[in-house]
Amino acid sequence: MAIKGWKHLTPAFFYTALVVCLIVFTPGEFSWRRDSLLIGLGVLSWMLIEYGLHRFVFHYNARSVFGRRLLYAAHLSHHEHPRATSHFFSSLLLSLPIATAYLLLAWVAAGSLHAASYMFSGLAAGYFCYEWLHFQAHHRRPRLRLFRYLRKYHLLHHHETPDFRFGVTSPLFDLLLGTFATTKTLRH
Repeated sequence: MAIKGWKHLTPAFFYTALVVCLIVFTPGEFSWRRDSLLIGLGVLSWMLIEYGLHRFVFHYNARSVFGRRLLYAAHLSHHEHPRATSHFFSSLLLSLPIATAYLLLAWVAAGSLHAASYMFSGLAAGYFCYEWLHFQAHHRRPRLRLFRYLRKYHLLHHHETPDFRFGVTSPLFDLLLGTFATTKTLRH
C-alpha cells in the first residue's frame, strides 16, 4: 500500500527546503567534526521528542470529550487502524509548532544560529527516518535484520503492549526510561 498523493509529503518538502536554507544562508564556518556532532545531537533529540510525544501526549488519558477526540484523531485512531496511510507524515499544522520551538530553543541553548541550524537538520533527519520506519513497519516486510527488529518492536506496541515500546526509530529511550520490553511476545 502506498501513500496516495503528494500532499502527504508536504512536511518532507517543507523541512528539506528549510534545512537547506538554514545551512546555506546561516553565517558560520563549516567544521566536519563539530557540525556532524550537532547533527547527531539533533537526531538524538528527535528520538527523545518522538518518545516523549508518543508516551506522554499521544497515550495521555484525557478526561474531557474534546481531549479524547483530539487524541483519537492525532494518534489513538492509528492504534485502531494501523494500516491506514493517513497517519504518516503529520501535517505541518501539528509539526510546525514543535519544529519552531526546537529551533528557537536550540538557538538559545547553543548561542548560535549556525549550531542550531545543524541541530535542526539532525532533528529533521530523525523525523524523516521516523516517518519512513513507521511506514515500513505497517506496510512493508523489511529485508534487513535491524529493520525487521524495529518493525516487530513497534507492532508489539500496537498489538500487545501499548504501555511499552514507545520508540519507533530506536528503543534507546525505552531502555533509559523503563518502558523497554524485548521483542519476545509478552503474556499478561
